[in-house]
Formats: sequence, C-alpha cells, structure tokens
Amino acid sequence: MDVVDARIERILKAAGDAPSVLNTQPWQVAVRGSTVTLRADRSRQLRHNDPQGREMLISCGAFLFNARVAARRESLTAVVTVLPDPDDALLVAELVLEPGSDPSDDELELSVAIEHRVTSRVPFEDRPLPADILVAIQRAAYAEGASLRTIQPADGSRAEVIALIRRAEAVAAEDMAARDEEAAWTTTWAGRDDGIPEKFLGRAPSNDDAPVRRFHASRGREPFERNSTLAVLTTPGDSPREWIAAGQALEHALLVAATHFVQASFATTVLENPTTRHDLRQALSLSAFPQMLMRLGTSPRPEHTPRRTLDATTT
Repeated sequence: MDVVDARIERILKAAGDAPSVLNTQPWQVAVRGSTVTLRADRSRQLRHNDPQGREMLISCGAFLFNARVAARRESLTAVVTVLPDPDDALLVAELVLEPGSDPSDDELELSVAIEHRVTSRVPFEDRPLPADILVAIQRAAYAEGASLRTIQPADGSRAEVIALIRRAEAVAAEDMAARDEEAAWTTTWAGRDDGIPEKFLGRAPSNDDAPVRRFHASRGREPFERNSTLAVLTTPGDSPREWIAAGQALEHALLVAATHFVQASFATTVLENPTTRHDLRQALSLSAFPQMLMRLGTSPRPEHTPRRTLDATTT
C-alpha cells in the first residue's frame, strides 16, 4: 500500500472499531493518496448463515459510517460514492477525503463515541429507554435512510417477536453447518484478533422471554431483564445498497446511543432464517425490510472485542 497519512491512519483505525456480525470484520481498504477504497472481504463472509452477504454489507456500512465520522474529527470531509462499480459486487464504496471545516461539538461527540460504543451481552437495567434518548437514536437512523421501530414491553407483538427469536435459534441448533460456522467465530485463542471470545459471549438467559440471543458456546445461565427496549432497524428496500445504508444507520444510531451511555446487543439469528425474517415482518406489520434486531439498555460497559491491525485490513 502507499504510505498512509497519519490522519488517514487514525480514520481507518476508528473505522475498524465498527460492529460486525460475529466480529468477522469483513472489510478491506486500499489507500491511494486521499482516496480510500472500501471492499467487502468475501473470505470473512458467513457463507451458510449469510449467503447473500447482507450482514457482511451491513458490517461494511458500519465501517463506512465510522470513517465519515472520524474524518470530521480530522477536519476532513469524506465525499462518499457507494457501490461505484456495478460490475464489482465487492466494491462497497470510495471515499475521497477533502479539506473541511473544523468539526462541530456534535461531530466531536460522535467521534469520541466510537471509542465507547461496545456490544453488551449481559443483563441490562430492567426498564425501557427514556423517550428523549430513544427519539435521538431514531433520528440518527433516519438521517441515514433507515427507520427504527421500537418494540416496548407493553407492545402486543413483543411476545411473538421473542418467540420468533427462540424459534430461529432452535432451528439453527439442529443445523450442524450453522453450528460449525458460529463455533468458528466464537472459538478463540490468545492473540486472535477477530471473532467473539468466550468471555464476551455472556451467559445464556435462563428465562425464555429474555430479549437476547443465545450462543451455543455460552457457559452457564442467568436471568435477564424483561423490560428493556427492543428495536428493529428497517430499510425501504432490500438490495445491497440498502444493506450498506442499514449499516451506516445502525452505527449512527449506536454512536448516539453511546453518548447517552446506552449499549446494544443483537439478535441476528432470527433475520438469518428467511422464514422467521418474513414472519417478523408479519408480526410487526412492517412494509419495510428488517435488517437488524437489537435490545437497547444500560449495563456495566464491557471490554471491546479484539480488532485486526491496520496492516491486516489494508492492501
């Protein structure tokens, strides 16, 4: 790769703190002068559970949003072209970093939140999010072309949604290919820079109505909250362009949440199964397409999952 400007190094390091499905970090970047090219890394795709690459592109979209935010911290503006080559499905975006104004206070706050955003798989406080915080998170998703539909404890569809989560997990538990794929990304060792270490998986919920994903590798059980806020991120369409938009919207929402000390965890299995994904749309009467289901709340902030080095992700 070319010699990378120190500012671009900082931007790419911050971008790499984005969330990704099972911490696969399925992105590669190339830097040529002030142009950053972002590509999806097919070798890190979940071939069984994500055959279309939907979650892979959502993960890349989160990386892209972090890069935009981190660029503003450096007084640069990222001029972004999404899917610039229709003949190259893995070419996610090109970013041209141009001189910009000094960042606003809000932009600085968002960039600092990159360091504090973390997925929390432990029990949350047993209460919904305050309305003003939830509105701020919803506005962040809307700014990137997505919507965030909440599923509060009093919502009549909540029990059906949680039942769909359990149903999808039960189907996946009987699918050896799905179990092997999850195990490949949750079996870690000292020095591994991707995947989810066992200590970060958390314990499995002992109550069936807990709005949290169960991992096969979880050790032990404990009761989880019943009254945290659930939310489903949706996009008007369901194409690769919308998947990238969903990733940007997801990360924008998560960074705003982090500024309010709110964490998230994700229930992706229900959306990896085409049947339960369809049934989720029906249960919530959605005209849009669900791209991510998450629980939002407050808890002690855990450590970050490991990250690959800049050299490992840059060509």
